[in-house]
Amino acid sequence: MRGVFADLRYAAGVLRRSPSLTAVAVLTLALGIAATTTVFGWIDGMVLHPFRGATDDGQLAVLESVRASGIETPSVSYADSRDFQDNLRSISGLALNQKAPASIGDVENPYSAWFELVSGNYFEVLGVKPILGRTFAREEYGDKAKAFTAVISYRLWQNYFRGDPSILGRTVHLNRQRVTIVGVAPPEFQGDFPGVALDVWVPVPLAGEGERGARHFGAIVRLKPGVSVAQASAEAATVAARLSRAFPKTNEGVGARIVPIWKAQEGLSGILAAPLAILGAACGLVLLIACANVANLLLARSASRQREFGIRVALGAGPGRLRRQLFSESLLLAALATLAALPLALWFQNLPVYLVPPTGLPVYFNGYPSARVFLFAALVCLVSAQISGLPPAFQSLRRNVVDALKRGGRSETQSGHSRRISGLLVIAEVGLALAALVTLGLFLRSLYGLQNTAAGFDHRNVTVCRLFLATNNYTPSEEQQFSRQLRERLLESPGVTGAAYSDSIPLGFGLGKWNDVIVEGYAARRGENLGVHHASVSPGYFDVLRMPLLAGRDFKPEDNENAPRVMIVNETFAERFFDGRVPVGRRVQIYGKPFTIVGMVKDSKYLSLSEAPQPYFYMSFDQVHYGSGENGVAFYARTDRAASGLVPVLRHEMSAIDPNSAGLTAMALSDYISAAWFGPRLASLFLGVLGLIALLLAGVGLYGVMAYSVSQRTREIGIRMALGADSIGVLRMVMRRGLLLALSGIAAGLVIALASAPLIAPLLYHVSPADPVSIAGAALFLIVVAVIASLIPALRATRLDPILALHEE
Repeated sequence: MRGVFADLRYAAGVLRRSPSLTAVAVLTLALGIAATTTVFGWIDGMVLHPFRGATDDGQLAVLESVRASGIETPSVSYADSRDFQDNLRSISGLALNQKAPASIGDVENPYSAWFELVSGNYFEVLGVKPILGRTFAREEYGDKAKAFTAVISYRLWQNYFRGDPSILGRTVHLNRQRVTIVGVAPPEFQGDFPGVALDVWVPVPLAGEGERGARHFGAIVRLKPGVSVAQASAEAATVAARLSRAFPKTNEGVGARIVPIWKAQEGLSGILAAPLAILGAACGLVLLIACANVANLLLARSASRQREFGIRVALGAGPGRLRRQLFSESLLLAALATLAALPLALWFQNLPVYLVPPTGLPVYFNGYPSARVFLFAALVCLVSAQISGLPPAFQSLRRNVVDALKRGGRSETQSGHSRRISGLLVIAEVGLALAALVTLGLFLRSLYGLQNTAAGFDHRNVTVCRLFLATNNYTPSEEQQFSRQLRERLLESPGVTGAAYSDSIPLGFGLGKWNDVIVEGYAARRGENLGVHHASVSPGYFDVLRMPLLAGRDFKPEDNENAPRVMIVNETFAERFFDGRVPVGRRVQIYGKPFTIVGMVKDSKYLSLSEAPQPYFYMSFDQVHYGSGENGVAFYARTDRAASGLVPVLRHEMSAIDPNSAGLTAMALSDYISAAWFGPRLASLFLGVLGLIALLLAGVGLYGVMAYSVSQRTREIGIRMALGADSIGVLRMVMRRGLLLALSGIAAGLVIALASAPLIAPLLYHVSPADPVSIAGAALFLIVVAVIASLIPALRATRLDPILALHEE
């Protein structure tokens, strides 16, 4: 241990004697380490371990219902969950959850938040221990539960209740229902829905939830020790097949699977997993470029230390002793870089929050640094030290000791072997930089394609508002009445040319609502998935969004609960079920009830901009609305003003209908649908930063090698100029080597980029991973950087005075 400290003290002295080199090396490594640690923190907090505060979260997974093909059905019914709980031997517990908006406190001063209705064993399954009070008692589990008790988040306790220590036992209004607070969750626990911060948990009364077809609960399972996700998923599929045979009416064609949290269909984990994986790989490239850059700096400095190494070997220091000393120096450099990188990485942790559109959800990113993040940073520090210190150590130790001593105090020059290593490092830097820039170009072109994809509706000059009427305990009929009145008032407001409402907003977060359909005259194939997505909309919806009506009519105010049920379908629905014939007048059964098609509209995008055309249908909001729940009621107003300008009008009209109405979020529809490209946008932004860093490091690395090469060849250049070589010849000689290194790196980078194409392809939209524009653009950028990096030392070489150059040598 004493020897280690001695090596570190000596290393510190060496670094102090070269402050400029030390500063450049530390800054270079810090950029790579900061980027890598930042992305790892995102992956750790948002994908791998989003349930902060849960015990042994590696054993937690998600149970999802699945269809044979097509429609995703992540939720489960209460009746099915009981069968899974009783028959799955691979799990130790199963908890249900369902999120919804909440209004907390009195009517005069409500606090808007989101809460979850959960099964009584929710905290037991997650292994979350309250910091104050208790969780739910046994008598509050399952069928016996009564939604009169609540556990609140630490954030709500601090922000709304001012950290009152006597909070336990206090009764508050939650959506106008009285609940008694029995516990406070730990500060790190934000709920089980990745990306959303929840504030209240209430045990849901499950006695009336026996309908197997009512799949509206999320399900979290805890695996038994030693059980893999694959084993549990196979067992869940077996149980689901048994339920399908036992209950064909509700369960035929419905399977089940157990997936890791990051593969769950709902939440931000699934959205961000693939883009963050690409970002992680790009950060690895940038870190390697930084290490190669530092290795080149240390390699250049090692030339001036050969006499020192020779003396130490002559005095008895073996190769292992010198290797340890050199590693101590590179480790100290990496440690200083890590200390500089950590504050930057921690500052970047919450960057994604600013990229999320204001959808009304309390978006939360698990940006708190965990012990895993610090351990990862330490590991990156060690790896960086090894990579950056290996080439100079190898080169220094292979030099002949006697030759080094013979040179005495004369200046050292790089050997041919050292120059070759230095050149290979530059080639590697340029190649890795090209791969990073090509990836950036592909994502930028993909993002541009997404943003310019026709959505099928006109979102310009449309303001969208979400009203969470459930927070006021509105019944479905009261929501319908409120919505009709608000639309009528909006139509009379200045600047409003059209208004409508629906139970969802296209191109937002979430999987959308769907139902199985039975189409009159259509012979379904055995096992065919008949699930179709849908929305409930008001009259005027298609006019406000300017969705062309191709046949039939729009919904009318008379299409209410007392009128015959009607529906409107899109082109693809007609193509699939009616061979493209006009469907008006045909009948469709939805949840066992007949609907008559009265219109057909043009296709649009519903869940994502990259989706293929899919069947879709609309029902009359005033006819089939069963409560808004977590989606709220979405209002659309086509206006001649900004979204913010309509908010006061909305609040005034809402208060005129119901003075206690609350839960409003308003924004331009164009801003809201930007959620459709949130993942690519995050990846493109950070890849842009990484690309600039890679470009800068590659340029600096090439410049450093060329500048050092010119300084080492001063005597040679002086002789050439003394013998008659002109400035152009010297310029050409120096530039030739720089461009040769750059072109070799570009060739190597092209191989890397093409080899990684299959990994990137699934994340791109209408862009080939071998896109010539992205590759050519990246290569052109690097050639320009290479020309600049080589030109500066070359111009300096042309200004050498031959006499002075020879005299200095």
